[in-house]
Amino acid sequence: MAVNTTLASQNTGRIFLSRRVPRQRFLLTTFAVIASIIFLWPFFVLVANSFNSIDVYMNPLVPWPKEFTLRAYQLAFGEKYSFQNYVLNTVLVVTATAALGTFVASLAGYALAKLQFPGRNILFAIIMAVMLLPTETMLVPQFVVVRDLGMVNTFWGIILPGVAGSAFGIFLMRQFMLQIPTEMLEAGRIDGCTEFGLFTRIVVPIMKGPILVLATLSVRTVWNALLWPQIVLSEETKQLLMPAIVRVRSLTVADPYALLIATAVAILGGLVPLVFYMYSQRFFVSALAGAIKG
Repeated sequence: MAVNTTLASQNTGRIFLSRRVPRQRFLLTTFAVIASIIFLWPFFVLVANSFNSIDVYMNPLVPWPKEFTLRAYQLAFGEKYSFQNYVLNTVLVVTATAALGTFVASLAGYALAKLQFPGRNILFAIIMAVMLLPTETMLVPQFVVVRDLGMVNTFWGIILPGVAGSAFGIFLMRQFMLQIPTEMLEAGRIDGCTEFGLFTRIVVPIMKGPILVLATLSVRTVWNALLWPQIVLSEETKQLLMPAIVRVRSLTVADPYALLIATAVAILGGLVPLVFYMYSQRFFVSALAGAIKG
């Protein structure tokens, strides 16, 4: 009799838990949806405002335009503002910086993780120290170097500091490469493969996830860069997207559409890092977990 009572109580507990768990999931999902709507609502209103006519009042809490128009986007990519030129400049700089920076950081990480040479640990300690320095403290010496190399008002003045200054990228690549079995590389060396051959044929295929993560972070950083392009590039025709948005936004007094144009272009500009992140997000957790574990 006692056994039956125990079994009955266990079954009752299981039924209670089975009913409780879906209820908790429902409540958590509902809370997450409500919180997402609250946080995303200002963005929806901002997007709707970019499609609204400037002479028509729109309720700031309503996420749809009172009078739909593409005037702001037409002016942004028209003859007067020509934002397509700034977009092309930014795409060129971002592509070169992300490609070269990821390649250099991967090679440096491979050397620090798998090659034995004098001063390796000291060099890695210096890289870690650079990561701790605020970006603002490096602006003046970095500009002096760029000026002495004659790269002011050139895209190389933006690209090369982004390639050579990726301390976090080197750290990320080094930490992840520590997970690669050394025996695999030794087998390749015995077969006569060069170090660069080992890197391209063995390391790169294994490191597809971290490389994509690093490229995505580089794209986001350079695409959203504001201060450094304003320092290096003074010619308007060579300016990048974010400084151009800030410049147009300051023209609100002269052009009533300036603020609306800057908002519209900023919305379009924010889609590029978002698309890259959506594509590579499945690699983020595994890559960063491997770096922390290493």
